[in-house]
Amino acid sequence: MTRRVLHPEWRDSHETTKYPFADTVTLTNGEQFIPETAFLDAILHPIGGRERLRLSKLVLTHEDVTIYIGDAGDKERASVSFDLLSPPDSLALADAHGRPAGLLVSTADRLAIFQSWPVGTHEFTAAQSEFVASVCVPTPEVGFRGFILQDGSVFAGDIWLLAEDGIVFTPDTNPTVGEGCAIAPVVEQAIRMDVVGDPLFRRRLCAGLFESPRFLQRITIQNKGIQFTCQPNSDGIFKMTTGHQDAESPVLRIRSTPEGLLIEAVGEKLKDAQ
Repeated sequence: MTRRVLHPEWRDSHETTKYPFADTVTLTNGEQFIPETAFLDAILHPIGGRERLRLSKLVLTHEDVTIYIGDAGDKERASVSFDLLSPPDSLALADAHGRPAGLLVSTADRLAIFQSWPVGTHEFTAAQSEFVASVCVPTPEVGFRGFILQDGSVFAGDIWLLAEDGIVFTPDTNPTVGEGCAIAPVVEQAIRMDVVGDPLFRRRLCAGLFESPRFLQRITIQNKGIQFTCQPNSDGIFKMTTGHQDAESPVLRIRSTPEGLLIEAVGEKLKDAQ
């Protein structure tokens, strides 16, 4: 009696194909050949990855193997390393900043094939090792994902933003109107930063070393029983002119002193032309 499997398991059904690679690839760079059975399955989602993701290169040493996943924009979008003599059954990919970028499913016996490869770097093109589209998940590099520190590492996850003196953080919403009349506005969560409080807080922290200045708020002029007050403009600026713009010797001078603002008349009086 002949036994037939009418509905094989998912991975078993692809045993005779090049999956997870595309059917059109050659799986060889002219020197090294990637067996069709080297990988059982894959899921690839590197942040910023473009179309036609591929196994871009393998770097072998005497101890380990590093597999790189790349595209037309970057040959090293993601990578994973494993021990050459004791390979695992699955390979978790990560990008250059350590963020998860996918998974290659295999077995230790299948990955042992790379023990026969020579030490060095072996590169592949999209025509040679492109992955099938069904295992590639587009992950655009948009939005805020973390902070890149000075040493190149990424600080992500749960982040606390602590404002110092004069800075206030508040949660806010940012409505974005899409194109077209029928598209409803999209409300995005945002963080609002306001610079408020004491503008001289740094001086205030050094108590006793600085004295906060007193700003001029108004000017009151008295002359022969007449008194009137000048107010600054909306920017807190006083604008004062002395006599006619064609005067040869302006006599009004304004200067600051330890006691306050001094307004005095200096120079020579204008003389009538002879």
